[in-house]
This record gives sequence, C-alpha cells and structure tokens, in this order.
Amino acid sequence: MISPISPALRWPLALTLAFLGACSDQTTAPLAPGEPNEAIIEPNVVANTNDSGIGSLRWTLSWTTGGETIRFDPSLAGQTIALDSVIYVKKPVTIEGPAGAGITIDARAKSRVFRVDVPATFTLRNLAITGGNPGSSAGGAIYSDASVTIENVVVHGNAGAAGNVIWTNTNVTLVNSTVSGNTTSPGTFGAGVAAVSGDTVALINSTVANNPDGGVSSPISTGLLILRNSLLSNNGGENCTAYAPAPTITRDGKNISDDDTCGGPTQIMIGDPEIGPLANNGGPTKTHALLAGSPAIDAGSSCTVTVDQRYTPRDTKCDIGAFEFADFTTVTMTIDPSVSVNQSSGSAVLTGTVQCSRTETLSLAVQLVQQQKAGKGTTTVDAANVVPVDCSTTPRPWTASMVLTSGSFQVGSATATAQTVSAQPWVTPSSATREVKLYWGRK
Repeated sequence: MISPISPALRWPLALTLAFLGACSDQTTAPLAPGEPNEAIIEPNVVANTNDSGIGSLRWTLSWTTGGETIRFDPSLAGQTIALDSVIYVKKPVTIEGPAGAGITIDARAKSRVFRVDVPATFTLRNLAITGGNPGSSAGGAIYSDASVTIENVVVHGNAGAAGNVIWTNTNVTLVNSTVSGNTTSPGTFGAGVAAVSGDTVALINSTVANNPDGGVSSPISTGLLILRNSLLSNNGGENCTAYAPAPTITRDGKNISDDDTCGGPTQIMIGDPEIGPLANNGGPTKTHALLAGSPAIDAGSSCTVTVDQRYTPRDTKCDIGAFEFADFTTVTMTIDPSVSVNQSSGSAVLTGTVQCSRTETLSLAVQLVQQQKAGKGTTTVDAANVVPVDCSTTPRPWTASMVLTSGSFQVGSATATAQTVSAQPWVTPSSATREVKLYWGRK
C-alpha cells in the first residue's frame, strides 16, 4: 500500500521537480575566452603564443622544478611570442623550439628578453631572440647569473648598453648559432663591451657578424675566449674586443675574422668571409649563408659538430661558422665520340663540351688510352693532358691535344676520360668516360 505524501512535503517536492525539469532543457554554458576548454595542458609543453596565462611560455616556466626541457605544441612552429615584459628564469631548464621552423621570442623593445637566475646551466635551442632593449642596462637579449648554452639560435635586432646583448656573470657557449644586427642603446657602460660577453665565452661553429659595437669578449682578467671553427665579421672594427688586461684566447679548429683583433695570420684566417645577409635559408632560424667563393667553405678542422644551424649535415671537413654551404656548382661534361689522329705524328685531338650550374674557372684532366696489337700480344698507348676551361651555364667546347712521348695512335677504338681538377671547394667533382673511334685526320 502506497503511503500518501503529506501536505508539508508537497510544496518543496514540486519546486525540486520544476528545477530539474528546467535544467534538462539547458545546454552547458561555454567557458570564458582564454580558458582551456578542449585539450588538457601538457606539462612542459607551451600551448599558445600568449605573453602570460595558462599554456603560455611564462606560465609553463613557473611550474618547472629544474632539469625539464620545455617544448612547444607543433601547431606553434614558426610563430612569434610577443612579450610585454622580461621573462624571468629561476630554474635550470632547456627551452627548445621546433627544429623545422623554430619559435621567435620578441620583447618588442619593452625590456630585455630573458633574465636568468638559476643554480645551473640554462639552455636555449631552435629559437630567434629579438627585440630586447633594457635601456641603459647590459644584456639586451639575455642577462644571466648562470651559465648559458645557446644552440641553433639566432640573436638579432636587440640593443644593450654599448652593444652588449648577451651577458653572463659566468660562462656562455654558442653552438651552431648566429649573433647579428644587434645595436647600441644609450647606457653607462664604456666602449669595448661586446655583443657577447661572459667570464668564459665559447663559439663553436658559430657566426658573430654585423654588430656595430663589437663581437665577443671575456670581461675579467681570468676570463677565457674560445674560438672553434667560428666566423667573426664586421663587428664595429673589433671582432674580439680588447680589455685591460685582455682575455686569454684559445683557438681550435680553424677560425676566420675580417680583422686581426682575434689573432694574427698564424693564429686565425684573416680576410672577408664573404657571407650573405641574415635571411631565412631554411631550418628553425635565420642565418648568414656562405657565398660561393667564401674562404670559410671546407676550411674547418677538428669538426665534431655534425649538422649546421639549419640541421643541414656537415661534411667531414666542415665549413667555418654556423652555416654549411650546400649550393655546390655542378659540372656536366661530354666527350665527342670521334677522335682525329694526325697521320704524321700519331698524336690525337680529343674534344667535348663542359657546362656548369654557375660560372667557374677550372681545368679538365683528360686521358686517351688505346690497346694495340704487338706481335702475338698487346701494348698500351696512352696520352694525358690538363686543359683550362671557362665553364658557364651554357655548354662550351673544349679541346685537348694528346701528344705521345712514344708510339702513335692508330685508327680504331680507344677509351677517353675527363675529370675536373684545380676547382674551388664549392665545385662538385665530375668525370666522364666513353669509348671513342679514332680516324685519320690531316697529315
């Protein structure tokens, strides 16, 4: 038997049923703009390019405990984080942009980019650091009380006191990185403060160029400047800034500078490195390409860095600087199938064509070999020559006189070869071989 509902309970029950009925007809209200609503924010992964807030680089850094590698959501590759204030780094972490397109961090001249105060090394990788300007203070891009490692990074378009844009109290190491186009802001620091400065400054396969107030330096008497397969050019007349006392300079591999402040001609290659403007040449960050003709091509030694700033593989004999030249000149050559033999002298004239992907001056080493019957056996008659050629983008003829020191060529078949010699390092070696027919020409 069902008990009747007492009058005292009927009114509250009616209200409850009405409320539940109303809720069943409503949809869930959307989250406010800027709140995470679909994907869960992953630890140590930057989810957006906002200056602050959940998922931003600044927010992600705040949740680190030390030792983490902070990466970026793949959808952010190639994008820019525009800052309103400096980013403080208080844990020893690595910030790594995507290798394919990188990430740009732009302080928009409102502050420096990074202020680092950590107990161990802080690492930046695959990033463009730009727009830093702390006014009269040093370290326009990075000011650090800890060691800093910079890999596959470009630091450009920053300003700091007397041109100083990377400054550490300890050590800074640049590997496959470029420091370019950083300028002076009004400040209290004296002349001679360089774009990159620290207790120990190490450049490994890196490029420091076009910084009008100086290149690299180690600012205290116990400081050390290490140059290894690196390139310095057009840095306000002083690629390696002199101090009193000057820093100790260690030179490893091969280095090139367009002045003698980093050493004399027995210590460093001195001359124009012939680099292009800072540009997008592929990879995560901008680079200064080596131009065809650069003395930095294939000039490195003790090459332990296997890729360049763009992650282009390096040759066993690497190029100097952050860029590995890959735009090699290709050579295509032909050998004509018929070879004229002088009946009087027995010498031959070998001909063909040569074509290059860009204008070059080189030589061809050519050889003509003929097997001839000699009684019951055979003998070999051969001649060689080296002919200079002006190679262009259209096929050009070449001619080589094949004069024998003994014997003579005869009508019949022979083997002809040609190969490039005396070419520049940026010319890809080429060769050709073919069977030819010798015929009697003039007497």
